[in-house]
Amino acid sequence: MSGTLEPSSTRAKAGRPRQADLDERLEAAVLTLLHEAGPGAVTVERVAERSGVAKTSIYRRHANRDALLTAALTNAIGVPQVPREGTVQDKIRFALGQAWRQMGDVLGPGGLAAIVGNSDPAFTELFRAALRPYDEALVQRIDDDSHAGRLRPGLDADGIVSLMLGAYLGALVRHGEVAPDRLDRSMELLWTIMADRG
Repeated sequence: MSGTLEPSSTRAKAGRPRQADLDERLEAAVLTLLHEAGPGAVTVERVAERSGVAKTSIYRRHANRDALLTAALTNAIGVPQVPREGTVQDKIRFALGQAWRQMGDVLGPGGLAAIVGNSDPAFTELFRAALRPYDEALVQRIDDDSHAGRLRPGLDADGIVSLMLGAYLGALVRHGEVAPDRLDRSMELLWTIMADRG
């Protein structure tokens, strides 16, 4: 499995129109297997069984299991959105919420366990590559706001983002789940570090 995203490898062959419903079923099956048991559970056979899509149809759309997994992750993660309105705190919270969604909704317990334990290094790199735009957008937003005087001067933006993402993992390790209000509570605590008190 390659550690880089290969969107071109997931394209349907010429002359065969894509069926949105079929693609959605495949993506849902991949993500469910990933959630439940990690990347090792994502095989073409198990995806076919879970989705009800024939293996021949899967192979017409994706060259192999790696391309199928890459396509599902890429579609599920999407592209970072940057809100135009709101306070600095609102915008950082929004960006953090997007990153947390990748861990909770896309990876789930199975995918997170694989990354934390690095049981599948190629998958870890694949997910990091897909998450990188969110990570970089959050670091850049904090860094820009710090330099512009909207946040405390000299903030270690990279360190703050690590704390933000670590808050999710910490809650999961301690409680077995991440409560719906955990994001706001974590943001409130971290805001005391980030806010410009001058």
